[in-house]
Amino acid sequence: GEGPVRARIWCALAACLVAAGCTSDPPDVGGSTSTMPSATRSTPPTTTTTFPPTPPPAEPPPVTRPLDPSAYATEGTVCDLLTDPQAIELGMPSPGESHAISETFLGCNRLHALAEREVEYNLWLDNDLLEEVFSRNKRGDFMVVDVAGQPAVIKSADPAQVCHVTVGLASRKGIEVMATDDRGKACALAMTIAEQMVRNLGGG
Repeated sequence: GEGPVRARIWCALAACLVAAGCTSDPPDVGGSTSTMPSATRSTPPTTTTTFPPTPPPAEPPPVTRPLDPSAYATEGTVCDLLTDPQAIELGMPSPGESHAISETFLGCNRLHALAEREVEYNLWLDNDLLEEVFSRNKRGDFMVVDVAGQPAVIKSADPAQVCHVTVGLASRKGIEVMATDDRGKACALAMTIAEQMVRNLGGG
């Protein structure tokens, strides 16, 4: 092992605002949804993320459709970026554990009932996250992706035990999802959660 899951996530966050990659087993987003106990294992997705042979562009993609995250901009509401039913469907119990590092940086942690995966998602209200990724990392170390219509970057590809997805919401506003998964599907989990959060914000 790599130590406790929480330690892995916070080490990745401390090392760099936009570091790392993750792995998890979300249910098939395109299939039917079913209510499952929080301790049951969800069905792995059938798609995987692969890096293209060419590096991403030199500049981060623009946010052409701004989304307003202000309804979730408090320590009491940030966990609701991912609803409790959505978290339960992913096998993670409710409620999440929220934290506010500052007025412009809030986060939420959700731990799988079997402790095999964990997700940390952060809401940034005054930081150009995509620019951070492009300026702090080599171009071959990440991939530009679309998350329910929003520009995003991903820093790993399954099979992976750690994955990091950064999504642009508006000018100097964004979310980052850091996931770990012991079974090597962290990026599938991180992408699923990022897409659900964008749709909860009115995108998609």
